[in-house]
Amino acid sequence: MSVSQLKKSASRKVVTPGLVHPDSITHCIEQYLALAIVGIRSEAVAKKAALHLGRFRDYFWDAYGHERLSACVKRDVVAWQASLTERGLSPATVNNHLASLSACTTWIAVQYPGVFPNGDPTKGIGELTLPPLEPRAFTHDQVRSLKNLCDRLERFHQLKGRRWAGQDKALRCHAYRRPLRDRAIVFTLLSTGLRREELVQLDLNQLEPNESDALRVARKAKVHGVRGKGKTARAVFLSADARAAVADYLEKERCHDAGDDSVALFLSARPIPNRSSGGRLSPRSINLILAQIGLWHDAEIKDPDRRISPLRPHDLRHTFAFFLAETTGADPYELERRLGHRSQRYIQRYTNPPEHVAAAYVEDF
Repeated sequence: MSVSQLKKSASRKVVTPGLVHPDSITHCIEQYLALAIVGIRSEAVAKKAALHLGRFRDYFWDAYGHERLSACVKRDVVAWQASLTERGLSPATVNNHLASLSACTTWIAVQYPGVFPNGDPTKGIGELTLPPLEPRAFTHDQVRSLKNLCDRLERFHQLKGRRWAGQDKALRCHAYRRPLRDRAIVFTLLSTGLRREELVQLDLNQLEPNESDALRVARKAKVHGVRGKGKTARAVFLSADARAAVADYLEKERCHDAGDDSVALFLSARPIPNRSSGGRLSPRSINLILAQIGLWHDAEIKDPDRRISPLRPHDLRHTFAFFLAETTGADPYELERRLGHRSQRYIQRYTNPPEHVAAAYVEDF
């Protein structure tokens, strides 16, 4: 049987012929990863599974000084689950560890019947209860002051000093800085709820219309084919502020950074030495851009309740989602369709108001 056939057989949880069973946790983990995970699941899933299973193997070895698979019983898995909690891992992370181990032991039990004298050690172990998820959504006042700063970003990027005092405003901007791009990124995230990975993967041809003049007069601008988690695909729409901001960027900045191989909507500055091929921004660069904007914003705000630092991409996603839930009456279908979420738990996260909103509900009671 070929390797591909072995993998196909193993992934369906049917017995794979020719496997030899040594009583070793390490060996069985390696077989499981090679035949049921690597090349079948994504690279990220494979890395997480290897990490989780490696932690269980190390825990078992530290506890008993051996790694005989046949000696593993349910109480060992329960103790491991408790040890992960004691290490400070979140309930969701602990549950992911248990899910990885359960998938592995299920596969092992199919491949090697009778290997667990007391049965699959993960069966009957419940997941930890997850705390309610709360969005870190900004208030309308915070959004207004954030947009106010973004409208003035060019000033923050300008070179200071007498040398530059008489220069044209465009010439005074740092060579690597793109204030109109950064403004367009903030407004796009606020009006679409995109994740940072989804944002940097956007191509110019996914935007309709995708010319500056057309965007300025359009009553609607659509971004189609957004690829999210779990191979989901969705369409999102740009607000009036976002349409204007993207139009400014396309007209005044992107045209100077685009080359023949530049297909991404948002590009890094052409003069940057380690610029990626085609100029596509990295997810980390989005973090850095927003963090700096958040610092500038808070430096101007005296009221601590209006501050937003550290500003992160997901804060803007949460803000979009909470406002969308308010506007649509928490329509679960619309939230799922625009956010690209399949989990109802995460959909409910955006209909659960932040504490400052919940507190206002009872103010006049």
